[in-house]
Amino acid sequence: MAETMSIDMSSSRNADDSTMADTQCRNCDSFVTPQFARVFGNNRNEVYGCFECMTATEVKKGRANDPVEANRAREEMR
Repeated sequence: MAETMSIDMSSSRNADDSTMADTQCRNCDSFVTPQFARVFGNNRNEVYGCFECMTATEVKKGRANDPVEANRAREEMR
């Protein structure tokens, strides 16, 4: 008689896991890829600006990974 084994993977990672990329811009809620979050986000893969709500230059300058800098960049765009 073979036993069936079930593994619950839902609790293996939670939203606070820094290795798990956030897939939304925290400013405009646009989708961002995990790769974008890893490259342009902060150490927790949080993105506060993306190409939808910031210029590419500002994102490349690193302003998308800090909420204060992202806010400053958005104000400059207005």
